[in-house]
Amino acid sequence: MHGILSLASVALNLFREFIPGHPDAARFWLEIGAGILSLLIVLGILLRFFGSENARPALLTLGATLGLLLLAAGPAFVELYLLPHLPPALLAHIDTFSQWVGQRTHQTPWPARTALLSLGLILSLLLTVVPLTKWTFRVPAFLSLIAWLAACTTAGTVSSLLRTKVPPVPAELVEKAKLPPS
Repeated sequence: MHGILSLASVALNLFREFIPGHPDAARFWLEIGAGILSLLIVLGILLRFFGSENARPALLTLGATLGLLLLAAGPAFVELYLLPHLPPALLAHIDTFSQWVGQRTHQTPWPARTALLSLGLILSLLLTVVPLTKWTFRVPAFLSLIAWLAACTTAGTVSSLLRTKVPPVPAELVEKAKLPPS
């Protein structure tokens, strides 16, 4: 584990040297790159394990890219087309229901917007991404759902691990990057 974190720290320093602008941009791209790479690896391993002969790297990259775009389409649809047209009374009912669920589960309640965006993400996963994966890689729908959930969870875990374990950017580098060139 320590070797992976030191490798991430070295990669972050290399990104800082070659990417102009704010030093935190390198950290962002490192987290995104590590998350996407882990998603591709886990999705590829699981689809191959589930018996798909189509889990080749090029098709897997294309399928994962299209799948991620379709995953993002669900919340984007909710944000652009559904939320502006919902009456405030319905949003208040969703907030009330969220508070009720939060009290029952002893969790922080979600605002109505977050709950609706999450619902859009779940519907996008179930209605578009899983069928696309099933048809492309010829695996059962349940197994493609398991593969996507495991891949997305792994990608999120890798990104958050890098976010918490990679050393922060020194303050003098941040101030130096903010100064206009003279």
